[in-house]
Amino acid sequence: MPVRTFKKGVHPHDHKERTASSAVEDTPVPALLRIPVSQHLGKPALPVKGRGDEVVPGELICDADGFVSARVHSPVYGKVKRIVQQPLPAGRMSDYIEIEVNVEETQAHEWQRRDVDLDALDRKAVVDGIRDAGVVGMGGATFPTHVKFSPPPTAEIDTLVINGVECEPYLTCDHRLMLERTTELVEAIRILHRGFSFKRILFGIESNKPDAIEAVSTAAAGVSDTPIEIVPLKVKYPQGAEKMLIYAANGRTVPAGKLPLEIGVVVANVFTLVAIEDWFFWGKPLVDRVITVSGDGIKEARNLRAPIGTPFSDLVDGCGGIVGDVTKVIAGGPMMGVALPTLDYSVTKGSSGLLFLTNAEVVDESPCIRCGRCVDVCPMNLMPLKLAAYARAGKFLEARALHLNDCFECGSCAYACPARIKLVAWIRYAKNYVRVHKL
Repeated sequence: MPVRTFKKGVHPHDHKERTASSAVEDTPVPALLRIPVSQHLGKPALPVKGRGDEVVPGELICDADGFVSARVHSPVYGKVKRIVQQPLPAGRMSDYIEIEVNVEETQAHEWQRRDVDLDALDRKAVVDGIRDAGVVGMGGATFPTHVKFSPPPTAEIDTLVINGVECEPYLTCDHRLMLERTTELVEAIRILHRGFSFKRILFGIESNKPDAIEAVSTAAAGVSDTPIEIVPLKVKYPQGAEKMLIYAANGRTVPAGKLPLEIGVVVANVFTLVAIEDWFFWGKPLVDRVITVSGDGIKEARNLRAPIGTPFSDLVDGCGGIVGDVTKVIAGGPMMGVALPTLDYSVTKGSSGLLFLTNAEVVDESPCIRCGRCVDVCPMNLMPLKLAAYARAGKFLEARALHLNDCFECGSCAYACPARIKLVAWIRYAKNYVRVHKL
């Protein structure tokens, strides 16, 4: 079967060897959780629990505030200690609900499987279930999933594209899910198919994961009522970006400024599917996630399943602690992730990785040599060097005129830059300035 891909992009070393064969392990139940009310794109959720309130696993603690918002649930038994405002990894402020955990009771809790009549599901039931579970895009964007599956009357979704690419270096949590929870993935696809009757269901997996391709192919072959096509993809970054994946999987192009649903496509990450299956078959909302902890600066790199709100310091302890000359700590992957000034943050729905990079893995910046490599690799055909230069100079309208908002911050430009200029950081700065000042 030929592998497919998109134009341009880069080929970074994947650094996945430390965790690709590491099965997912559960973290010990934390004594304290700090759960932000804003873990998704859109309006922050509204707390429905206050100081002193008791909570149980799966109980709603924050309700969605409007259509583009997502519910938040308690992962544990415990009591709300306080609600305090603290920064998120990207710097934006958010209210956090702190829960003192009843560790013993939480450890004893088990989710009970429930029967689901797939034939009785319609579109409304599927979308309502996704919203009730607080499911968001787990590939990094954290867009509320029920919004993705609620196209306007003028748009009709005919194709589901499943993102099993995981092209970010170091990260292997999605890879492990495709191996360890293959059955649940297929069941979630069947649920979505009942609601939307897709004409095509394309499951994209990079060709450097042959074990995942085999596992998903075998599981899909055993399901006769849902036509799942496995699409091997070339190993290239950012193959897993929504627009790149759609083009590689079925040749459709998402126009600038448009959304995939406007060309009849919706994309779902593998962890998003697992979360959908958890809700429909187990009544379990999105209260935990798998995160890859890796880098040369961590003693034991692992894939960990942690409750939402788990302090990052607990993950470090679960991996044996920090070793060597750690220069940078990144939430997410090295290409699109955010550098952290401290470990005083916690796991959110969008937490895919926590990386500890040593001095040998981080290169200092030098002056631009005008080589144009950033332009050569940009999958959106932008001019990153000019966007960054305008941001540095405070010329935000000029940056906007060069299609600033079409950049999805994949980091290909910064990776290809021989001067190691922080191009994405400057572009993010410009986008935030334009947004805040409504330019």
